[in-house]
Amino acid sequence: MISVDLAKKLAKYIPWEPKVGDLTIVFGEAGEEIIEPINLKHEKEKKIVLSLRSVGHLVWLPRLTMLLYELKKRSTKGFSLTYDRDTDSWCYRDERMEICNKSPEDAAARALLMLLEEKVS
Repeated sequence: MISVDLAKKLAKYIPWEPKVGDLTIVFGEAGEEIIEPINLKHEKEKKIVLSLRSVGHLVWLPRLTMLLYELKKRSTKGFSLTYDRDTDSWCYRDERMEICNKSPEDAAARALLMLLEEKVS
């Protein structure tokens, strides 16, 4: 799962429309982190309703497939995300960069964040 810090940084660049099954982190009154999935609230209408007043600050945790889709949209020549057994890490590689991390989600998220920050600069 993507780290909370990376999720917060990505949230500045990528709009999020909640979908059933997405994971969020809710910060409780004492500052504790509670991971919760998004569930349908109105079964008849099949709409998702979130009450932000009741849950406080909400952070979206994008899934690996979502991160890869965003990278694909921004890739000029393609990329790879592979596991390196020697270093026990996941590495994102394209013609511009190589980023390795302990989880595939964090490697993809860091690469996406670099692309998004580069575009803004």
